Amino acid sequence: MVQLWLIIAVSVVAGVAWKLYRYPGGWEYAFGLKYEDHRNALAVARGKLRAWTRAMNQSEAAARGGISSVEKSRTKRLHELEQRIAGLRNPGRGDRIDALGELTLFQRVLVVESATGSRSIAVASLDVRFEPGSKNHSVYCTDASGEVYRAKYPHHPPAPDLEEQRFDEDQVRDFVVKIQNAIAQENTFRARLPRQLKAAEAEWDETMADTDALDTARERLQQLQQRNRADPRGKAAEAEFTEAALSWKELTGRTPPR
Repeated sequence: MVQLWLIIAVSVVAGVAWKLYRYPGGWEYAFGLKYEDHRNALAVARGKLRAWTRAMNQSEAAARGGISSVEKSRTKRLHELEQRIAGLRNPGRGDRIDALGELTLFQRVLVVESATGSRSIAVASLDVRFEPGSKNHSVYCTDASGEVYRAKYPHHPPAPDLEEQRFDEDQVRDFVVKIQNAIAQENTFRARLPRQLKAAEAEWDETMADTDALDTARERLQQLQQRNRADPRGKAAEAEFTEAALSWKELTGRTPPR
């Protein structure tokens, strides 16, 4: 109960202070019936000016929002093109396709894991062939420089325990086919790459140079601001408040806030 009365008291004090601020000059001018018409005249003028100012600010804020929207769209497109250009310049490994034994196939590289370490062979221009053997099936990988790597897939004798893997011929042949298909796709990608990169770079340049939409949005805001400054409704509201504020100052000796 005490807290409720405290809240009410604080609210009343705040309301009184606010009215004294809005209608400066003392208690009688802010609350007395004698000056009610003067307060009403000031309140009406202030309301008209604030309504006009609010409408003007809202219209200009919408125009600024249009500028921001165009800027964000343009920035987003430039970022997308930059990512595409970066991806074309440095495609990386690409997605993982499959793995068998010591070879792991990605879209653009073949990773070899051996006792001496790991190495990556570019899939582009790679030559791969399969050869069966009595104990080991072999996959020969010849890179663009002519260097050959042999991956071994033992199939005989049967593995003495489950941890030692064996590979049948069809399994290895199917994996080689996947490598060959990846090579074909990568060679096609590399053949198209210069043209795609050139097109992406040209589009970035065009997007960067094209400021028509942004210029139009900025011009729309400038024109709106000019119209608002010249609008007779705004001038009338400003004049009415200035007259009411001057009248109040002559009455009280204090200038009221807008």
